[in-house]
Amino acid sequence: MQRLVVVIAWLVSMPALAQPLSVEIEAPSAGIVHGPIVQLSARVSDPRVTRATLVVNGASYHVPVEQGRVEQGIVAVPGNNRVAVLAGHGTELARDTLTFHYDGPPMELVVLLTWPSEGEVIDLWVREPSGETCKWDHRQTESGGSLLDFSASAIGFGSQGYTLPEVRAGRYRLKVHYWGAWGEDDARSAYTYEQLLSELDQVELRLRAAIGAARAPIEEEARVLRERLDVWARPAAVQTLVHAEAILFPGTPHERRWRFDRVVQRTGQLLTLGEIEITAPMIRDARGGAR
Repeated sequence: MQRLVVVIAWLVSMPALAQPLSVEIEAPSAGIVHGPIVQLSARVSDPRVTRATLVVNGASYHVPVEQGRVEQGIVAVPGNNRVAVLAGHGTELARDTLTFHYDGPPMELVVLLTWPSEGEVIDLWVREPSGETCKWDHRQTESGGSLLDFSASAIGFGSQGYTLPEVRAGRYRLKVHYWGAWGEDDARSAYTYEQLLSELDQVELRLRAAIGAARAPIEEEARVLRERLDVWARPAAVQTLVHAEAILFPGTPHERRWRFDRVVQRTGQLLTLGEIEITAPMIRDARGGAR
């Protein structure tokens, strides 16, 4: 009897066995949803997991896991939408999937911008055929374009998007503006390469005219400027791969996709990802097929 009591006490004192890693999508629920922007909520059982992969209708990107939760906005397309959340820790991998139906008005053009790095501040710019640009300080355009932040926090684990309910024929130019690594000082300060070259030219003109002891401080000034130029030529931060995916007429037989991958690395860099050309026949065929 005494031995049995000891065994029971030992079992009670043992730490609980670790539960297998699991992922559960809590919202939206299966069935018909309202959109086109749908809020996704998922629970990850292991609080040590800090990132997950979100797959929405074939487009995948990293999303943050904060205190065991994933909170993201996603763009629904007409008809059935397939969503998956995958999380891993060590050798464990868990996932959950969900299919829901959206029968509201379509989004004819969706652009998703994603990047996998933490602490990077990056913005999507979309220049419409009219010349109007949808970006961080101009989030709504006259044609109906909208810029959306899909993460609860816009900093890091990028997921930003552009939606347009009705496209017009013409060229759409996609750009990214790299603000830099959050909380890190950029060694280039506010200088651009051209400004530094101009300052160095002026200093070298003064140096040619200087004589005697007057040359020493000017030579030091030129040395500092050359060092700044050398620093500017190097990456300002960890090189960050950004991925953009443009989807025209998503979820329809006329769906087309464009994918762009670029590396951004300099604070203040405005980089063109590429252009997509949407023609009048493409629009006519898609809208005619939808009727």
